[in-house]
Amino acid sequence: MEVTLIYRKRNPAFFSIEKVFGVIKNQLSSKVKIKSIELPFHSKGIVQICLNLVYLLQFRKGLFHITGDVHYAVLALPKKSTVLTIHDLVFIESQRGIKQFFLSWLYLKLPVSRAKYITTISEKSKKEIVLNCNCDPNKILVIPDPIDSRIRFEKKEFNRSAPRFLFIGSTANKNLERTIQAISGLDIDLRIIGKIDNSQKELLHNYGINYSFDHAISDEQLIQEYIDSDAILFASTYEGFGLPVIEGFKAGRAVITSDLEPMNVNSCDAAMLVNPYEVASIRNGVIEVINNPLLRQDMVEKGFEIVKRYEIEKIAEQYFSLWSKIDEENKR
Repeated sequence: MEVTLIYRKRNPAFFSIEKVFGVIKNQLSSKVKIKSIELPFHSKGIVQICLNLVYLLQFRKGLFHITGDVHYAVLALPKKSTVLTIHDLVFIESQRGIKQFFLSWLYLKLPVSRAKYITTISEKSKKEIVLNCNCDPNKILVIPDPIDSRIRFEKKEFNRSAPRFLFIGSTANKNLERTIQAISGLDIDLRIIGKIDNSQKELLHNYGINYSFDHAISDEQLIQEYIDSDAILFASTYEGFGLPVIEGFKAGRAVITSDLEPMNVNSCDAAMLVNPYEVASIRNGVIEVINNPLLRQDMVEKGFEIVKRYEIEKIAEQYFSLWSKIDEENKR
């Protein structure tokens, strides 16, 4: 069996898809021949999209798995042997009007109808796909993101006087603006991993936030960010999965996240859940985590147990089973 992973053109600002499937590829390399194709153009307009589709027409042999983002790529590949992973529908939720209609058609409805199977990373995302496409739910498999085995726990005394809160991402759904308001006046070192714009910098300055940021960092650097942190602050308003929550658990850090699906489901009672739309709720959660060492310890212990569900061996095996099923179906 030969599987070809289809990736979007690499963008240093966005790397989670490449990271997830890179780990899966490494895990399964001894069981199946896996190749990778990176599309030659960014999907910044209809011309680039068409050029990517033309490029893919030369590939017809084996099984194809579109790893995410470039969902339209399925239109150029054989239906009977193409799997599409849809991580979330934020690209639709963030748009309105004709642009939303166009994106829904090109990135969701047509690709879902053309793919052999769909995988997605949470029950929440599966419900959204079925609702938007009115497709057979049996065509969609929920396979969560795996946890990077390189993330490790290193004991660190909680910095009670000025704890470092790690904040992953800077797009609108990551909720940086409300988070800034929530921690105003608190002695916190806010460490942001993401490319922040001038308006966000101005807001950080106006609220007197002690912060630093970086972006386009390596996996090893991100792992070190988790180790260096005292807690994870991830009060996102929309996620397909919310991997920083599980990564925070793996690193043995207290996690504050949203009381929305899928974060509340994935974290069970191992995280401090807050209402991401209410500044006061985020603030109260932060204060509680800072002031309650017994709560932090309890959260860390519960987090270690939850992480076991997302070990790479278990997740990779689910993808291998799906690929094997398609391979057997195509041989009949």
